[in-house]
Amino acid sequence: MDMSKYTGIFRSESEKNIKEMSDSLLSLEQDPENAEQINVLFRAAHTFKGMAATMGFKQIVELTHEMESLIDRFRTGKLTLDSFF
Repeated sequence: MDMSKYTGIFRSESEKNIKEMSDSLLSLEQDPENAEQINVLFRAAHTFKGMAATMGFKQIVELTHEMESLIDRFRTGKLTLDSFF
């Protein structure tokens, strides 16, 4: 199936998800214990991964899968967000 006709949609939706992840990270920098922002970050990464998989973008899928795994460790309390500064 020719997925090229969906590239514009993928790009537009990806930009939204990346912005949502960026905004969540900025919020978490100010409030690292904000569980809702961690969930928003996880959902955006998960959605981005699913869209990339649909398009056949294997490297993006692998990257976002690793991101999801890390974010999930924060969600489940296995890791704690803190400042390195």
